[in-house]
Amino acid sequence: MVIVDATQLIVPQIIKQAVDTLDKGSFDSNILFFQCGYILFLGFVMAVLRYGWRNLLMGSARDLENGIRDEIFNHILTLDMAYYNRTKTGDIMAHATSDINHVRMAFGFGLIAIVDTLLLGGATLGIMIWTHPTLTALAMIPMPFLVMTTRNLGKKMHTLHKTAQESFSKLTELVRESFFGIRIIKVYNFESIILNKVEKASKDYFNKNLKRAFVNAILKPMLILFFNLSTLIILFYGGFLVMKEALTPGELVAFLQYLGILAWPVIAIGWMTNLFQRGMASLNRINTLLDSRPEVASPGHPAVLPGLSGRITFKDVSFAYGKDNPVLSNIMLVVEPGMSIGITGPPGSGKTSLVQLIPRLYNTSSGKIFLDGYDLNSLDLNFLRQNIAFMPQESFLFSSTIRDNILMGRSVNEERLGRIIDACCLKKTLEKMPEGLDTVVGERGVTLSGGQKQRIALARTLVNEKPIVILDDPVSQVDTHTASKLIAAIHQMNSGSSFIIISHRISALASCDRIYILKNGRVDHSGSHQELIETSRFYGESFKVQQFEEEKNA
Repeated sequence: MVIVDATQLIVPQIIKQAVDTLDKGSFDSNILFFQCGYILFLGFVMAVLRYGWRNLLMGSARDLENGIRDEIFNHILTLDMAYYNRTKTGDIMAHATSDINHVRMAFGFGLIAIVDTLLLGGATLGIMIWTHPTLTALAMIPMPFLVMTTRNLGKKMHTLHKTAQESFSKLTELVRESFFGIRIIKVYNFESIILNKVEKASKDYFNKNLKRAFVNAILKPMLILFFNLSTLIILFYGGFLVMKEALTPGELVAFLQYLGILAWPVIAIGWMTNLFQRGMASLNRINTLLDSRPEVASPGHPAVLPGLSGRITFKDVSFAYGKDNPVLSNIMLVVEPGMSIGITGPPGSGKTSLVQLIPRLYNTSSGKIFLDGYDLNSLDLNFLRQNIAFMPQESFLFSSTIRDNILMGRSVNEERLGRIIDACCLKKTLEKMPEGLDTVVGERGVTLSGGQKQRIALARTLVNEKPIVILDDPVSQVDTHTASKLIAAIHQMNSGSSFIIISHRISALASCDRIYILKNGRVDHSGSHQELIETSRFYGESFKVQQFEEEKNA
């Protein structure tokens, strides 16, 4: 860039010499051809070097974009569930797409504009002052107005870009949510309602971009106006100087050439302002994301455990997702190594919240949870979660093959994989699939039934043996007969593990060593299956109703 900018400054000097030579009447075609050839050579050199620096600078900008994208994604993976609960997916997607693009543009083209403004602009202005200080001073009269205009419009551009990006985030989230819920939209004929919502969000984004475009549209014409005023001053006063022979015609032509070269750096000020205002607004949004720190994190000096037996102790544990309305209150619960625990209760009683505290998806609000006598907060998060097999309530599948969804990059021998498939009652299902385990399930497992997705998610949980197994409602979408086979097989495969299962289906809990009933975030009753039938009205009535339904279905 430096060489290209320096070469540009030579060309007007050659033109000056040619014009002055013609003006004196001493025409020499050889000299003129030499000067034209020199300009052509310099033009070729500039073209080659300009190609080189564009490749290097644009490549560096793309490299920066790639680095920021990787850093954002890596950081997002470190954030805890509380962050995702309060942040829309559309905001995260906007950070990873348009915000990064604006930073790339500011670094790439913005850097070009800075160099040209400072180096080319400064050098050109210096040559103009050296040629004729007074003429230069008069030509610069419109420049303070240009700087003031650029500064004021730049601040306005920064604010408008920030609001436009926020609107883009909302639009992205609404569109993503609409595609995600397309089946509900189709079933309930919600197309017109969703269309109106998207049109409203799209119009809001359009209007905010229109305001930004309006400010941007003012900027360039103002720059051209001030440049043309400078040209007018040079022609008027410069022509007067030529007539007085205080300036040669070649110097006037060269002066106009330098003003033409100065036009790009001056215009680049506005363009650079626009790019940097957008880039800084986007960078601030990205930095806000990168400055977010997870509430759930590994301690600085985690406790070192040689292994886990799987003893879990809840000691006066309370939990709330916000500051108010606790979900769990004063939970006292013990899971001995190798013990099977069942958890049930009415909807909203805190069952899922309770088991999510064990792998520290959330921190307790008060009280402590101990694992083999160690406070969970003193353990390394990776170590903790590597020792827990956790099946969440939602049977989420990736848009890949069944094998990929079960293994998730882990290695397991075919014998154990076959045992897992048998235990999860998937063998007959896979025989009906066109590619068996290598059948692609589509986005979120759209080609599978709810029961099939649930059994694949269960198989994914059981791939590796863990000292602690937690299953959140693993048989809610399968029939009673299949549920009984699944529960028996799971118990057999994890006989040495501490086993916790949540279920509304009483038959799935009957074989557990101890069953806890939650009600309004508290332990209402606990005991064996038989004891609870006799002591808990909720449990006894639920069992009778479900038993009647199962017998009827059979």
